[in-house]
Amino acid sequence: MKNRKKRVAVFVNGWNAENVCRYLTGLSAQTPDGTIDYCVFVCHAIYSCSETEIKSMSTIFDLPDLTTFDAAIMFTPGLNFTNVINQLIIKLEKSGIPIISIGLKHPGFYYIGIDNFVGMSQLCDHIIEKHGAKDIMFIAGSKENEDSNDRLRAVRDSMEKHGLTLAEDRIYYSNWEVGQVMSEFLGRLRNGWKLPDAFVCANDQLAEVVSYVLTDSGHNVDDVIVTGFDFLDEGQNFYPSIASVDQGYAETGRITAGLLDRLFRGEAVSQETTVACEFHPGESCGCADSRDDDNRRRMFARGIPRHTMSSDMVEGRFHAMEKEIIQSVDYDDLKEKLNRLFCYTTGLEGQTFFVMMDPHVVDFSLSDLASYPQFHYADTMDVFVAKRDGKPIERGLIPTSQLLPDEGNSERNYMYFFVPVYYESYVCGYIVMTDQLAWLPDKFFHMCENRFNRALVSYRRNMQLTALNSKLSMLMEKDSLTFVKNRTAYDRYVKRMEASMQAGDCDPFAVVCFDINYLKQVNDELGHEAGDEYIKKCCKLICNTFKHSPVFRIGGDEFVAIAVHDDYTNRDTLLRTMREHMRSLDADTTLSPIDRISVASGISDCTETTGDDYSAVFRRADTRMYENKREMKGGRWRTI
Repeated sequence: MKNRKKRVAVFVNGWNAENVCRYLTGLSAQTPDGTIDYCVFVCHAIYSCSETEIKSMSTIFDLPDLTTFDAAIMFTPGLNFTNVINQLIIKLEKSGIPIISIGLKHPGFYYIGIDNFVGMSQLCDHIIEKHGAKDIMFIAGSKENEDSNDRLRAVRDSMEKHGLTLAEDRIYYSNWEVGQVMSEFLGRLRNGWKLPDAFVCANDQLAEVVSYVLTDSGHNVDDVIVTGFDFLDEGQNFYPSIASVDQGYAETGRITAGLLDRLFRGEAVSQETTVACEFHPGESCGCADSRDDDNRRRMFARGIPRHTMSSDMVEGRFHAMEKEIIQSVDYDDLKEKLNRLFCYTTGLEGQTFFVMMDPHVVDFSLSDLASYPQFHYADTMDVFVAKRDGKPIERGLIPTSQLLPDEGNSERNYMYFFVPVYYESYVCGYIVMTDQLAWLPDKFFHMCENRFNRALVSYRRNMQLTALNSKLSMLMEKDSLTFVKNRTAYDRYVKRMEASMQAGDCDPFAVVCFDINYLKQVNDELGHEAGDEYIKKCCKLICNTFKHSPVFRIGGDEFVAIAVHDDYTNRDTLLRTMREHMRSLDADTTLSPIDRISVASGISDCTETTGDDYSAVFRRADTRMYENKREMKGGRWRTI
């Protein structure tokens, strides 16, 4: 009997995309078919994000119920935030499953380390011994990042070994923000700051931006040594090509796959493994002939049009998604639009694609967000969009711990990528894309997440405006004295009735016209406040008579009821009962004048004459009302 496929959770930061991509490529390549599905939970939190954004993005790490997994991998490089890492560690410790930590030692976890220190030491030894660098500026990441601190320690040690000192003012903490570096050092150079012999940067992107700062300030690309770390493709294709350190993440991925295989077989494994880094000189340190940079750049340039076309198609796809969300009129319409887009048209998002949403989203546009889950997922998810291997699958509600509505093909391995859907602090779902490893370096996962979340802002605002407009419309159609519908509402209702009558699909109805008797006398003798009270009492009697029908105040003392359904069936009995009640009130001389209400009425059935339009039915009812008014006005009201 074949063993069940294992399921492994992987926690990564999407901004460390190329290293993560190399790692997952090695991991996937070394994993035998039909043995493991990898669920990769991708957080895109960086220091420039607000605290709320960071917390909402980081909840993607809280999504999986690790008791349903067979193992987990924490890819620490790039996670950046100590509190995020610590919370993740607590979750991993409680899981009771094997944990593999990449880049961070923790008791009880299997550790695979990258020897940052040796690689950076090789780099520093090289620029000091071969290129004569003595005054070195280190552009660090963040103060709390262990990788950055290892690289800083290597720079210090290498300089001390060569009789040099790294001054404190030659250390700058960038928080990995390239914009921050550009602003800081352009300002320094404009103010006559003395250049060092070399800029040693904690990653390749920081090295690239330092190179831009130098040329923007009038320096040549070879005036100062600039080095990086990570050996990214972008840095290799850059001019000048960045001297950098390859951290061996592809090999780390392959080692992880082997470790998982042995763990699942129940074999003994080493608790710690270290992967060696390798320094690669480049043009940016003065070693122009160290690699075939020109040929690499030509091949890179050749691929730019293809990459641009792919980017445009992905951008167009997610632009369409954003537009559909914004233009949706409600929850069901939103679901229908996204299903039509993703399940019945082809796009680069892949053949297997899911959008899972908290069912609360059905009314979140009208509710106070404070009443919604804050920074955590609901227990149940609505399978909003679901296609597997190009085919739509059945939708419905699933426990959030299940993650996906189905298990997929047991004969192959899936690599699922999960990104969060959130609105401020309300984490309302997640998007899942499958086998899209190449999307990591291109930041397409982040594009999808960003577009969806941005569209939710507009969707919520549109729903709020729709609700407000509906409320205003209701207020505009309501009589301020009696609170029944007013003349504006009546005219709109009549237009709909006329259209239904012309189409031949109108339910039977009767028009009942009402006119209040003696209103002028009440106003003249008792005052307008008494008159208003008299109107309200008369309106109440009409509404209590035709309880299941719309009632309109179409003038100062005029009302219309459109008798429908049960009220239509019992129309004559209801009107007769109302008139008898008024006769009993008229006979009771102990009542106050405004309690002895008197309302003339006339009724007309839509079926009385074949071919009548609404106006004809109304005119008959109005004529009969005036006939009833003449009959009623006899002598009840004489003195007050």
